[in-house]
Parts: sequence; structure tokens; C-alpha cells
Amino acid sequence: MTRRHGQARTGAIKRIPSGWAIRYRDGRGVRRQRGGFRTKAEAKQVLDDELRKARLGPLYRPEATLRELVDVFLEQYQGARASRDWLRYYLVKSVDVFGDLPIGELDALLVVRWRASMPETMRHGAHRALRQVLAAAVRWQWIDRNVATDVANPMHARAEFVPFESWDEVNVLARELGPFGPLAIFCVGTGVRPEEAFGADWTDLDLRAGVFTVRKAFAKGRLKTYAKTERSRRRVPLRTKVLDALAELPHRDGIVFSASEGARINIDNFRSREWVPALRAAGLPHRRIYDMRHTFATWSLAAGMSIFTLARRMGTSVQMIDRTYGHLAQDAEDRDRGLLDAYDAAVDDCGHAVGTTIEENGEDDADVAEENPA
Repeated sequence: MTRRHGQARTGAIKRIPSGWAIRYRDGRGVRRQRGGFRTKAEAKQVLDDELRKARLGPLYRPEATLRELVDVFLEQYQGARASRDWLRYYLVKSVDVFGDLPIGELDALLVVRWRASMPETMRHGAHRALRQVLAAAVRWQWIDRNVATDVANPMHARAEFVPFESWDEVNVLARELGPFGPLAIFCVGTGVRPEEAFGADWTDLDLRAGVFTVRKAFAKGRLKTYAKTERSRRRVPLRTKVLDALAELPHRDGIVFSASEGARINIDNFRSREWVPALRAAGLPHRRIYDMRHTFATWSLAAGMSIFTLARRMGTSVQMIDRTYGHLAQDAEDRDRGLLDAYDAAVDDCGHAVGTTIEENGEDDADVAEENPA
């Protein structure tokens, strides 16, 4: 009798004179029987394994090592190059420990102990990468369970950021940075990621309109171009301080901020050769390069910019802004209440709502949706 599609395979365990035996049907539906097991538990373990093989069919490969799985996974990976590089970096952490272990022998306890053995800042990424590659093994039917999903993988606590106290501090640092001073003012004044500043060309700047269009980023020796649909591609207004700093630069073509030899800036070299020495010379507390971006966010919220607008300017999500900087907008309720009260007062004075309707503007829903994306 053949098994109907979707019906689970079953087996039986029975006592025999020499111990225990199992009876089951294999992946082709052939009845099999094995004996010689000393205990019922031993027989059940073998039966469960045989039923698993029958369920998954000929693709079942629990004996494949994690190293073999990772090699196949990365070879067939179709995602972005940056994502593949991220996976390769973090998968090294699990391959170093479990590389020669058959993936069928991995269990939650091994994963827990491995995760705890790593530095806190490495745990989330390494665990996430392992979980992703084991999920692929489940899809390919090499194994039937992803044991990494049985282990919690919380994010590590974010390092505290230290924004600059004032433009005076930024200006002192800029003077110590010498030819790289305009770069510091640009990053603090726009909130762009350092890699986005390093990737900027003069064709991305409209000085007359006072706008920088973020189109690409330079990191790890590679220039990454943002797709038109990505949140990171955006227009950032240039405040007067930034325009004044750009006016100090000697060139008006090619790369906006270049290394001394004319190439794009390597962030690691910039950190060790320029950033850290300049902070020390300026007598300022140590700050990370990314604290320039944090400074922009902190000052923008203090100036009354909404979290939604700030997210658009910084090329990130509202959720990320709220999670990282929401505690800095504690006075938002009072400010918003004042705006609403002022609006209500204007309505009472005029006798009708202030503003125009969509029909009066001649806009349709598609225009509004384009200007106010979710």
C-alpha cells in the first residue's frame, strides 16, 4: 500500500527475544525491519532517525559538516554583495568552532555555549548568520530542524554616543583637522553617515539650492551606489555653516572630500591618522566618528525637528530614530500641544480651517502618497 501525499510515516517498536526491534517504511515505501537494540530508548532513537530520513527523502544530509554547508550556502547566495560579505564575516565565528561537526549533531546547548563564549558585540551577528545558514539547510532538506532558533538572540546594548556640546567644540576640532576640517563641519551639519560623505562628488551638491543629494557611500574600498528606491538615497538641506565650510575647499570637481593622495578616504586610516590625534590636540573627550551624526540628530531634535523629518534627512527609519534618540525628544508633547493650540486659535479667529484642500491644489492621491511615503 503506497503512502498518500502529505501523510506522515509511522513505525513500530517491538520486543523480541534478543532485545528490541523496529519496523518502518523507508523513503521509497519499502518495509524495513531492524533488530538487536538493547533498550527501547535506543530503538526509538534509531526509528526516529529513519522516519526523519524517510520524510525528507534522498536530500537528507545530516552528516554534512557545517563547513560544507557554509561553502554551498555562500556559493549559491543571490543577495547583495554587502550582505554576502556580512554573512561570510560572521559565519567564520561558527565555522571556527563547529566547522568539522556534522550539522545533524548541532543542538541548542552547543549553540548557547558557543554564543556565550564570544564578545558581547559579536554574539548577535554571529548567531543570526548561523541561524540563516541552518534555515537554508532545512529548506534544502539536509536537516529537519534549525536548532539555532531555539536559542534567544538579543541585540547587545548600544554603546553610548557622545554628541558635541556646541559648534565651538566642532570648530576647535575642525581647526586641528586642518584640510579635513570642512569634512567635520559637513558631517555634523548634515547628519550623513561618514561613508556617505566619503562617497560624495561635487555633482551631488547643488550649492545654489543648498542641497546635497545622497547617492552613494564609500566603505571597505568599494563605492556603493544607492538604488533609487532605497531609503538612503535622499536630499539633505545644507545649512549656512556647511556652505561656508564647503567654500573653503580648493576644488569644485571630482571627489568632495579626498585623502591626501587624492583618492577617497579610508575610514580606518582617517580615524587613526587624523581623527584621534585631532581630538587630543583640541583637548576634547574621545568621540567616535559616528558621533558627528549623533550630534546632528541631537541638535535637530533640540531645534524642534520632528522624528519623522529627522528620519528622512538621516536616511533611516522612524523606528530607529525613536529607539536611538526618542529620549531626547521628551519635550515634544509640549511643543506639539503648542502647535495644535495655535492652529485651533487660528481656526476660531478665521471661522474655517486654515489651508487648502487637495482638490484646490489640483493634487491627486498618488501625488500625496509620493510626497509622504509610509
